[in-house]
Amino acid sequence: MRGLILLAAVAMITLAPAIAQDKPTVLIDVGRPGDRAIPIGLPFPKGGAAASQELYDVVRHDLELSGWFRVLDPNASLEPATAGIRPGEFDMAAWRPSGASVLAKTDLVDADGKLRTEVHVYAVGGAETLGAKAFSGAPTSVRTLGHRVADTIVFAVTGEHAFFDTRFAFVAKWTGNKEIWLVDADGEGRRQITRNGSINLKPRWNATGTALAFTSYQAGNPDLYVADFAQGGSRRVSKRPGINTGGAFSPKGDLIALALSLGGDAEIWTIEPLAGREVARLTASPGIDASPCWSPDGRQIAFVSERSGGPQIYVMNADGSNPHRVSFSGSHNTDPAWSPAGDRIAFVSRDSNFDVFTVGVDGQGMTRVTQGMGDNEDPSFSPDGRYVAFSSTRSGGAHIWIASVDGRHQVQVTRGEGGYTNPNWSGHLAW
Repeated sequence: MRGLILLAAVAMITLAPAIAQDKPTVLIDVGRPGDRAIPIGLPFPKGGAAASQELYDVVRHDLELSGWFRVLDPNASLEPATAGIRPGEFDMAAWRPSGASVLAKTDLVDADGKLRTEVHVYAVGGAETLGAKAFSGAPTSVRTLGHRVADTIVFAVTGEHAFFDTRFAFVAKWTGNKEIWLVDADGEGRRQITRNGSINLKPRWNATGTALAFTSYQAGNPDLYVADFAQGGSRRVSKRPGINTGGAFSPKGDLIALALSLGGDAEIWTIEPLAGREVARLTASPGIDASPCWSPDGRQIAFVSERSGGPQIYVMNADGSNPHRVSFSGSHNTDPAWSPAGDRIAFVSRDSNFDVFTVGVDGQGMTRVTQGMGDNEDPSFSPDGRYVAFSSTRSGGAHIWIASVDGRHQVQVTRGEGGYTNPNWSGHLAW
């Protein structure tokens, strides 16, 4: 698991903010992602650093992924090449004919073996500064710098941080075996995590992004493992006879809920995440119970159960009490994922294809996220609950897509060869 140590080092690049901005004055009504795209001017970075094109590409791609913005041609303004990025160094009137509502100006300077970038965000109509920050990092940190710049822009306009500091864990068979991989939230920076030459399935992050639970057949049985990014390596935490699948960390990280068959139908149990000691059996119903996921406050667990016939989504208290059904449309509903906002559960329903839906935790207000676009499976939410990610075959091979929770904004994240399955979205990670 040497790759885990390398990943941790890359994820902890130190970037120093120089211009404080705790909470912006939001002057633009942005609605929800996908409601409408705000036209934003994003001129090419000043400063002349060799990595300027890469920084620009990262920032532009992040803004378009978010669904908040429509990035204008960088040459859309009438300003001269000598215009600066700070207040007083350029004329805002040169940007008004472009139709931009927001303007984000950046620079990138290579000095003393480090890269330094500034970003200044303006409301074009009122010629007001919405926010500004500066960051620095190693010459290899240009993509991280770009993500930080993009997050500053999103925060300045919406008052909310974006998801650019997150990653997806997923399964792919590119080496001939199903292994666990990671990729950044923009589809770049792909890294292999497991290399055991076996079948590895269903990676699930803990709340801090320091560990992944997954099921592996490397010892001949579907056992539950935990990959530890802080310490390096992986450990087997459940090797009970039968299946040990669907491991999900509790929000506090003190428990893992999973499905164990123990010679009979699969039921939901909780175990300790280190020693794997059994803590409690939560279900005891006819038919299979599987795929547990925790509510954000740790008080409830959603899961799949066949107790009413076909698989349906149920919710119970964390001690197993008060199980009740929350999916009522369709005869085959699986893969629940609880929104970090706490109000909705995403799941997959099979008709002629597999599609993603969300439903209120009370079983009311079902919303369809995908329709008529290939098979869409394994949903998981962004840290703010505004987006849901899933694996989709709509463009050919399986790729990771994200959609706003109402389905208006849908965009493909990964490119190139397909085969991205079982995606799971991390929380915010260290820059």
